[in-house]
Amino acid sequence: MTEHNSSADNYLLGHTPFAIQRLLRLGQIYHPFTRSMLIEAGLTTGMRVLDIGCGPGDVSLIAAELVGETGRVLGVDASSDMLGVAQSRMQAAGLTHVSFLAADLRTLTLGQSFDALIGRFILMHLPEPAEVLRHLLSSVDPGGLVAFQEYELSSHHDAFYPPSSLWEQTYRLTTLPFERAGGNLHAGMQLPAMFAAAGLPAPRMRYEASIGADRDWPGFDMRADDVRTFLPLILQLGLAAEEEVDIDTLAERLREETVGHSGAARLPVLVSAWTRTAS
Repeated sequence: MTEHNSSADNYLLGHTPFAIQRLLRLGQIYHPFTRSMLIEAGLTTGMRVLDIGCGPGDVSLIAAELVGETGRVLGVDASSDMLGVAQSRMQAAGLTHVSFLAADLRTLTLGQSFDALIGRFILMHLPEPAEVLRHLLSSVDPGGLVAFQEYELSSHHDAFYPPSSLWEQTYRLTTLPFERAGGNLHAGMQLPAMFAAAGLPAPRMRYEASIGADRDWPGFDMRADDVRTFLPLILQLGLAAEEEVDIDTLAERLREETVGHSGAARLPVLVSAWTRTAS
């Protein structure tokens, strides 16, 4: 895992080319989950949207589609590398109503207001997510939409069947380093508490996951990518030896472990929460 010098950067998984490609693959998996949630939450034509922790722009792209050319989207991230990818994707898509800003979310000051504040996989990385939310709400108009999606990583008892020591190891080698690095394993289920601490009403919620049983399911490669991301920290903490992890064959071994036993496996649970600010 990459060390970062900027205190503005709380993203724990790095900004290397591999980390960016991992997020792009993650975005493909969760695109329908996020799009469906934003539609149900009420994101619609003409709205002004602030997407925090936007990374390479997946959620910004979805928001841009939903609000149309009469709306606008501002994506904010601490990483200029991530934003460079996001900007290139917007240009390739011919979108002119999306812009990006490199900034520290904790001190972000904007001379404009928004109809919606959204984010995915960002609050789980922040040491004080409720304070950041409260600060950002000053840029949201009364009655504005607030919608977030975060992983719930605290349990994996139903994440694979039949029982598998390989899947057990894979979950252990992703959750333990993430927690040691300061990540919040409970962020998904803590969304209502974060919202309340930020002064927001109780949210409506969803609990869902990407699950697969066929060889083409991208979850096998995604789980191996997750382990690869944490491999330096895994070795540093002595959680496993490099030959034990055997990262280059991990995705295929997970695939065989599942498909070969007519089983099924899921990625970590995604919790969605949305509400509106007081009118």
